[in-house]
Order: sequence, then structure tokens, then C-alpha cells
Amino acid sequence: MAEKKYRLLLIEQGIVVKELQLEKKKYLLGRADDTDLTLAGRDVSRHHAMVVLDGEKFIIEDLQSTNGTYINGQQISRYILKPGDEIVIGENTIVFDDGTVKFVSLDETEVARKGSETAIIEDRFVSLQKKLKDQSLKREFKNIEGIVKKSRKRLSDLATRDRLTRLYNREYFERVAQAEFNRAQESGLPFSLLFIDIDHFKKINDQYGHTVGDDALRTIASLIQSSCRKTDIVARYGGEEIVVILPGTKSINARKVASDIRGIIERETVKLLGFRITVSIGVATYPEDGKGLKTIIENADKALYQAKRQGRNRVCKFNEEDI
Repeated sequence: MAEKKYRLLLIEQGIVVKELQLEKKKYLLGRADDTDLTLAGRDVSRHHAMVVLDGEKFIIEDLQSTNGTYINGQQISRYILKPGDEIVIGENTIVFDDGTVKFVSLDETEVARKGSETAIIEDRFVSLQKKLKDQSLKREFKNIEGIVKKSRKRLSDLATRDRLTRLYNREYFERVAQAEFNRAQESGLPFSLLFIDIDHFKKINDQYGHTVGDDALRTIASLIQSSCRKTDIVARYGGEEIVVILPGTKSINARKVASDIRGIIERETVKLLGFRITVSIGVATYPEDGKGLKTIIENADKALYQAKRQGRNRVCKFNEEDI
């Protein structure tokens, strides 16, 4: 047990924003200031869950919270943690890690180069808050911490977001894709990619104008984002092409997500824009469609063009018939 350094990683927007090294026997998670890992959100109870060292294993226990604790999508009351497990408490995603899996941290992002001071200040605020006894001072510190957190988010968005769609940009996708792929290799979990292209997008611009074309792109980006989990990464790859990273997702489930996205876009664009838009989607999954990230990206792109050759408005898995 001593050989490995276990930790809890709080993930926001695909980035590790807080790390808790598990070096003692008991850790409290929740919304209250006296917790070891303080979590935000109305769905989080003051004392929500406890992580306890039992022999050589860490166990998480739900403390009769209002909205429950979830591990890998399943609600639990007590659970033996394994490296790679995803803990969801409210809107917070926490990963239990043994130090072997590579994640994207704040230090690896552009926001760190532009404004890492905000993250340092946030950590200092949390440390000071726990030492304060005066409740009015605690509240004031909490307010200041909120302002700093918003500043960090604005910096992060400038560095990682596409200005038109508000999806992640290609640079961020490439960084996170490599980190998630490394994680899949080391944990043995699958890793799927969706390449999504808007059918006949040039005709939309030509017929309705670029302003309507921009609205259409924003609408489709929003529909795709709302169809995905909080742990999925949706990015604008370039032009009218959008890519989705589906961590821990098998081929059959990735195809289902892609089919749902295709159907939602075909139905909802008529209501939202007044005309129908369709998309073609290519799917590739590690390890069955390639052993390296570059190969998976290339094969997802090939599957996308296979979907276009077969008539568009469809989903194709790499090297498979249309779905």
C-alpha cells in the first residue's frame, strides 16, 4: 500500500483542478468548510460521503446524503474503490487514482501560463477558511473565493474554448485526447471517438447567409453537448466538424450515442431553426480500431467519410456497414 500514492482528483471541464493525497485513514467529502475535499453545488450535502482506509483498501461510504453518491454511473452506499473509478457527487466528478494514470492538470493548460495565480489563491483561501473561527470572516472569504474562481474560469475559457460555438477548441481536444488515451491504455478501459460533420453546410451558408450558418453551428454544438455526459469532451475540430471524446465507452455504446445525436439533430433543427439539418458521424474505438491515438483519430475520420459516401445522415463504425 505504501508503494502507491493514492489520491482523489476533482475534475472540471476535463481538467484536474484539485488533488487530495490520501495519506491518512479518513477523509470527509461535502459542501461544508470542515471537509477534506470541499465540493460546490446545491445537490451536495454538507457532509456527503466519507473515504476510509480499511486495511489495504480505500472504501467510500455515502453519509445518507440527500442526492446520493454514484460510482461509474451506479448509486452506492458503500464501495471498495479501484484506480480509475469515477465518483459523481452532485455535479462534481472525482477520480480515484493510484498515481499511475496521466491526467491533464491546470499546470498543463494555457490558463496556467496566463493566470495560475488564481488557482494558487483559491487553494490558499480554502486553507485559511478552515482556520478561521469568525463566521462573518468565513463568509467574506467565501465571497472572495467565488470571485477568484470566476476569474479563473474566464481565463480557462479564453484559452480552451472556441469563440463561436463555446465548445472546446482543437488545441484543447488534442491535449485531453492524449491524456484520456493514456488513461485508457493504463487502466484497460475502452476509449471511443466520434467525428461529426454537418451535411451540405456550404449550401446552408449560400442559401441563408453566414449569420444563419453561424446560428446553425451554435445550435448543433449545443444539441451535441446536451446529448453527452459531463465527463465527455466535445470540441470543434475545424469548420463544421465536431469531435467527441467518450472515455470508458465501448464500441456498441459509442454507436448508440452517435445514433442518438444524429436523430436529435435531424428532429430538433427543424423546430429551432426552421429548416432541417443532418449530420454524418464516424465512430472508432480503442483498442479494436487501433492501438495508437493517431490511428484512432484517422479511423474515426475514415468512418465519417464512409458515412458520407453512403449517402450522409447516418452513423458508420470504422470498417463496418452503416448503422
